[in-house]
Amino acid sequence: MPSVKSFLAAVAFASLAHAKTIEVTAKEDNTFDPEEVEAAKGDVVEFHFEKGNHSVVAGNYEWPCSPLEFQSEGSFFSGFIDTDDDKADEVFRVTVNTTEPIAFYSSVDTQCPDGMVGIINPSKDETLKEYKEEAAKQASGVSPRDEAFGGEIAKDDGSDDSDSGSNDDSDSDESNSSDGADDEDGAAAFGVPVMSLLAAVGVAFFMA
Repeated sequence: MPSVKSFLAAVAFASLAHAKTIEVTAKEDNTFDPEEVEAAKGDVVEFHFEKGNHSVVAGNYEWPCSPLEFQSEGSFFSGFIDTDDDKADEVFRVTVNTTEPIAFYSSVDTQCPDGMVGIINPSKDETLKEYKEEAAKQASGVSPRDEAFGGEIAKDDGSDDSDSGSNDDSDSDESNSSDGADDEDGAAAFGVPVMSLLAAVGVAFFMA
């Protein structure tokens, strides 16, 4: 029989398969949508950027529109994402490593005091409302440095996901062989967490 220790290790391993990606958009009207995010450890907050020049910075709650110290827990900066397109072809992905509140803001010009702020895991003592009110008293946002850190700049593959979704709808009118391919795709997508769970259980028995 597996030990309690090995069972807990298996559960922890399996939980990684269920980490979710939470999308936040820096909008053309200089707001974040959504402004408040609930995230567990291991979840990824993926920032998208609409037309204009925007950034996202992990902020010091006590000093709104100012960054957390470089390399302190939870600190990140996307760099400046400037696009003339409706949506930038890059995203900034941050893996959450704490359940403590993390304020964030855009450091471009006066976007932060004008209300382009948000918060991950707000609490009763650290709220979006209070942070936004204090940010409005500042002259401008502060950028920590020139280059991105604390996250990953990556290509926006959202268009691929949407294309995949539209293909699923259109495939209903195609041949049975095409439907079979869709079933295989669905099984593959579902199989990732299932296989991770099975692997975790195998680890538990191996460690017993």
